[in-house]
Amino acid sequence: MQPFDKVQPIVLLVDKSEPAAHRDAVAAAAVASVRSYAATQDSQAWENWLYGRFTKTVRRANPSTFERLAAEAPSGPVSVGRAQAIAFEPVTYGEMPKKLAKLQVSGTQLPDEPPAPQPDTAPWVILNLDLEMSTGKAAAQAAHALLSWYLALPLPEQLAWEHAGWPAAVQFIPGARFTELAAGPGAGPLIVDAGMTEIAPDTATAFVVRADAGSAAASTA
Repeated sequence: MQPFDKVQPIVLLVDKSEPAAHRDAVAAAAVASVRSYAATQDSQAWENWLYGRFTKTVRRANPSTFERLAAEAPSGPVSVGRAQAIAFEPVTYGEMPKKLAKLQVSGTQLPDEPPAPQPDTAPWVILNLDLEMSTGKAAAQAAHALLSWYLALPLPEQLAWEHAGWPAAVQFIPGARFTELAAGPGAGPLIVDAGMTEIAPDTATAFVVRADAGSAAASTA
């Protein structure tokens, strides 16, 4: 990535004494990304970024640091179970505030415990289980997928999802089933990673499906 490329910062709360569930953290990061866009979409910060690399960086913060940053986030924190996440407008790495730039990126891995229940109407972010992504990497890919899905919705459906409380569920499924569902009806845009961290370039990582298709995927995972 070039230093002038823009990236959307996303911050996960990582409480070592009471860690959140892996899938809840991934869902919280994805929703935080969308809510940040919805709250500030008229800002020039989003110009070109939406049609360029669409890059995100997921960083971790301890409870005290997260609380301070959350007070400055444009849409406040998103909570899913014990997980919390915040997101900001895109910036270049050179313009990123030091308090965000100094946060750790690598090594964010939370326990794979059962996620918090979500409403039956929640869209599902489907991720490729075979890639064995860390929580941080999966969160970035889920955020790509959920924002792409949101942008493709007609305005009334965007508003309906917002009014429902921005629910989202996350499921990791094996690669063969992932590929099958990604090509099926109702699947949102397929996210293909650039390969800058963890996984090989041009690897399909995530997409979003409507609630009924997501439930079916979960039952076969």
